[in-house]
Amino acid sequence: MTSNRAADDLAGEPQQQRNVEYILLAEFDIDRGAILKHQYPHPTGADDSHLAELMLPDGAHARESDWTVFFLNQKAPDEDGRVPEGGPALLHVLNLVRTKHDKEVRRGAIVKAMAVCTRHRFIHIYQAILMLALENYYRVSTVDTLAELFKSVNEMDLSCMPQLSRHETTILRFSDDHNMFEERFARLEQEHAAGGDPDHDLMMSDLASTAGDDATVVVRRGTDAATRTRGPSARNKDRRFFETEIVYSGVKLPIRVPMTVYPEEIGDFSLIQLLTTFSGSLQAQSGSKTTHPHLESSGQYTHPLILLMNSLLTQKRIIFLGHGKPAGEVANYVLAAVALGSGGGGVLRGLANRAFPYTNLTNLDTLLSFPGYIAGVTNPAFEEHPEWWDLLCNINTGKITVSPALALPTGAKSQTDSLRRSLDSVTLSRNRSFSSRDGKPDKWNNLDTEFVQDLMLAIERHYGEVAIRAKVENYVRRFMALVPLYENERAGTTRLGDPAHLASLNGYTVSPGDKEARDHDLAFYQSRIEGFLGTQAYYNAIADYESAQSHSFIRGIDIAHMVYSLRTSTNLDVNEVEAIYRRLDDQVVSDDQVTELLASLPQSQGGLQPLAYGFYHPSPAIRLYTTRLFEKIEGNHAGARYIRSTNFFHQCAFSNLRHAFSC
Repeated sequence: MTSNRAADDLAGEPQQQRNVEYILLAEFDIDRGAILKHQYPHPTGADDSHLAELMLPDGAHARESDWTVFFLNQKAPDEDGRVPEGGPALLHVLNLVRTKHDKEVRRGAIVKAMAVCTRHRFIHIYQAILMLALENYYRVSTVDTLAELFKSVNEMDLSCMPQLSRHETTILRFSDDHNMFEERFARLEQEHAAGGDPDHDLMMSDLASTAGDDATVVVRRGTDAATRTRGPSARNKDRRFFETEIVYSGVKLPIRVPMTVYPEEIGDFSLIQLLTTFSGSLQAQSGSKTTHPHLESSGQYTHPLILLMNSLLTQKRIIFLGHGKPAGEVANYVLAAVALGSGGGGVLRGLANRAFPYTNLTNLDTLLSFPGYIAGVTNPAFEEHPEWWDLLCNINTGKITVSPALALPTGAKSQTDSLRRSLDSVTLSRNRSFSSRDGKPDKWNNLDTEFVQDLMLAIERHYGEVAIRAKVENYVRRFMALVPLYENERAGTTRLGDPAHLASLNGYTVSPGDKEARDHDLAFYQSRIEGFLGTQAYYNAIADYESAQSHSFIRGIDIAHMVYSLRTSTNLDVNEVEAIYRRLDDQVVSDDQVTELLASLPQSQGGLQPLAYGFYHPSPAIRLYTTRLFEKIEGNHAGARYIRSTNFFHQCAFSNLRHAFSC
């Protein structure tokens, strides 16, 4: 239903400038079932009955309230399996459904659901106002209630929220200093308090831009926001969040907008919950006696979490089944899986487009049209149809099952033989060997096992969500660094790196580690790489690499690999170390280039520690390059904070060497 007044209210306001695009209201009718009663300010263009079914999940009548998440404008793949570019932006829908018992109505209960549709990925900030608005709608069931909600959320003032580039977002995300970029916040707040420039378009990071892209979008200044002033910010605020408010029905709701959201992170999910649910000793079950090369990278000893990771990276169809669970809980597992497969939300993209955090049987045809979907369901009927999925993750039991209907890839026998040979060749010693505890052969003591052990140990030690996601990000980045090497060795070319640099190990290569470790990694991940090639995430990675090459401030060298080599490699000789520091000193000059360098040196992983080793190198040239590099870092706002947070001895070494070289 569309209100005529809505068109007048929206006149002259571009749609893309709104915080929330639509408000939806659905009800359960005893005779007609789930119906979509209102769409404000105008219809979304999606099928009404489909929206109503998603807003009123199975079993909603059995609980007082539930949350669901689903997406609009998902791009269906073409006949070649490719997702077309362009089109309307993906909208994230946060939905609240409530059941109120009333003996005077038929069946003794009234079920209503209200949803907000927004481009923002931090959809959880709208939870409180949805609860108030739905309660108001129970009292006054008219479209005016939706209009009031729409007006309030779109008047949320984000004018003082600074735009952060992707590199700045990464710095702030992993910073020990929660006042990082304080000057950016303070400057905007002072300009806003002084009235600012009336012709200046207020900008912020969309936080939904493609990986590696620093594009921004215009944010709507609310009706009253133009005259609202904000005093100078108080010091010691946690700048990982932007604090604002929504005023609804005379109630001020404080809002904390996260500033460090990665492109594939949606809502307030828990990756730790996903990892602990499926990390038990239960062996992943397979309906086939044949090892699937894309999924079971360690054969019968493949850890369930690695089975899930492999399925995400090779674009398999994944179902999360939570029979009897709230739909909102099931949806959180799907959102966490998207973050897992995308590398903590920041390495690969495109997984959200094929995610269905909550769905049901009425959406089956749409679901099956998406190759490699990731879906959350509560109906146990899905478990009885293995032809609908490739991997079933049962939330209730913590068991992961490979579908017996999953076909082996072309040339599966040769791939499986190659997999066995690769596993036999991987005998790298590990300090913490779960294979030795469980009595498994040494060949199962591998890279994936080490990764899972590291995650579980971090969770046992109560590491936070950001730290756990950082470990996942590093793991997926390491895998992605091997893809161009594999392509180049197999075909002699790659679109994910410069073939001219892939064979060298002096700081130009895309791959981490020395040649021996690199060859071991390639052998181990060969089958997974084969499954990854040709997926939508692979094509998106190519587009992101090409974009990074044209928009990066530092070109011609691989900063990430140089930092990795300085941090971990024990085989670099003096000439290689000097080449790295010399190239860094030559290439890192401007403020933007320093920021890009700092993004590869997260404070949570030691910050400037890998570079600071150069202060103590026997080579005078390396000490000079290190000192000059630190001087440029010190001239950057964020870099100065980095240096102040470094080890006291590093600061002393920097000061002494700067004085010595100046003399």
